[in-house]
Amino acid sequence: MKDVVEVLRKNSIICKKLNELKLNTRKKVRTFLGVNLKDEYCFVVVVEKSSRFLQKDIATIEGLLPEINFRYKKKILLLKAPICSKAKEKLKDWRILWF
Repeated sequence: MKDVVEVLRKNSIICKKLNELKLNTRKKVRTFLGVNLKDEYCFVVVVEKSSRFLQKDIATIEGLLPEINFRYKKKILLLKAPICSKAKEKLKDWRILWF
């Protein structure tokens, strides 16, 4: 979690609270729900795979959203791998960061 906080801090996203959500998935995906300084809820998804992030991976992330049932204002995606250009177009409402 420390690495996630550092990446968010470097990109001027400061959360008062940041809690890891335990989801039933086998993928290398970690999810966090946080509250920033403006009292907006942030949904942070960390994908720790070394191969390219593709369109099919978007379905995995969007499958997690109904499980949350929360009013989040900001959606942040943290990646270690490069992203496919078509996947990047579909994620226009997400903020994409690399670490």
